[in-house]
Amino acid sequence: MEKPTGALSLVFRQKKDGQTYPAKQYYKLPLQVMRTHYQEDDGTAYTYLLNPSGGVLQHDRLYTEIVLEENSKVYITTPSSTKFYKMDDGHAEVVNKITVGAGAVLEYLPEHNTPFAMAEAYQENEFYLHKDAILIASDMVTAGRVSRGEIFDYDLYSSKTKIYVDGHLRLYDHSHMDAKQIDMKKLGYMEGYLTNGTVYVYAGHINDQLPETLNRMKPEGVLLAAGKIDDSIMIVRFLGNSMVELKEAVDAIWGQIRRDVLKKEPIRVRKY
Repeated sequence: MEKPTGALSLVFRQKKDGQTYPAKQYYKLPLQVMRTHYQEDDGTAYTYLLNPSGGVLQHDRLYTEIVLEENSKVYITTPSSTKFYKMDDGHAEVVNKITVGAGAVLEYLPEHNTPFAMAEAYQENEFYLHKDAILIASDMVTAGRVSRGEIFDYDLYSSKTKIYVDGHLRLYDHSHMDAKQIDMKKLGYMEGYLTNGTVYVYAGHINDQLPETLNRMKPEGVLLAAGKIDDSIMIVRFLGNSMVELKEAVDAIWGQIRRDVLKKEPIRVRKY
């Protein structure tokens, strides 16, 4: 990435009483962070990332770096979808680099991305995990401003997810949707669906029954498939036509993953 036009840096640390707090933070607009708050009794720090400009503009280079120190617990989301605006000239890049230390737990569940007509957007999520860390992360995107008739009218949307464990690349997932050159509705691409998403899970050991349980779930209006890559990594894919239905499906899957991996119940996350 070229010199960032917006930057955000956060370091989370666990207190002696078990509560996680932001020990260090820095941001340069248009990136910003809301004050950390707590919605559970186990000290999990709930953190909302903001872009007060309303969305991502052409030539934006937005860089976020987050560190979870040993045994910290953090839930990260955004209050609303990330909008990639029309880009007459150039493109936008969003890079998120997140390090999760030993015994730390990260739930990284931002709202979906919405690329507007003529947008050219590149997103990269890099997770650097200690082998004893836990990660639950999601990535969702819609075909555009569907209610306005913008269906795959963006030029290009690229999203990369990389998961490193103890310095070794364990997962590389690249969604490259070149809507300007390819008919995204045809066989082998979106096949008539308008929304898609992925949930990534890393834990020291993932129960073999978990993907089977998830595959038996039948959320309304959404197709899903869950599978383990190896003993410690699982992914869940989603396809749908309504972002509301897809988000409900992701929330339901997250809830079941939480019960199985974190041994705690999901909650209704406050966004405002």
